[in-house]
Amino acid sequence: MATLKITVTPGKKAKDGSHKIRVAIGHKQVTMYIVTNFKISSLSQFKDGQVVKRPDAGIINTKLRNLLNEYQERLDSIKHIDMYSCKQVREMLVNGCGKCTLQSTFQSVAMEYVKELVGKNRINYAKLIERNCRYFTDFCKGDFLLSD
Repeated sequence: MATLKITVTPGKKAKDGSHKIRVAIGHKQVTMYIVTNFKISSLSQFKDGQVVKRPDAGIINTKLRNLLNEYQERLDSIKHIDMYSCKQVREMLVNGCGKCTLQSTFQSVAMEYVKELVGKNRINYAKLIERNCRYFTDFCKGDFLLSD
């Protein structure tokens, strides 16, 4: 089961001496991080997953808690999470792909991606993906579940 928590990595200091606050994802004895937009000027401003010793600490902690809740909802929506690596779970959380389940078919996910590309005005690339998807589906003799 994957876990989420707010953290600071002391070894990753910015050039100005500040530290970025990150969301740590622990899954299958591997830890990956999602960098947030929040910074602290020194490690003394962070204790037990909370920003302290700052005038705006309450606001930052509220925003971090909301962000963590959003990631937790995405994490909870991923079915059969044990089939994914920590890196894949991180990508699903960042990209909001918790909706993709093992009941999704190759065609449905590919067409969703094509719609996304068309929405970004990447028409030629969308046509290429659609054509290759059709060729691959013909090669496989029909659509199939992603879990297969």
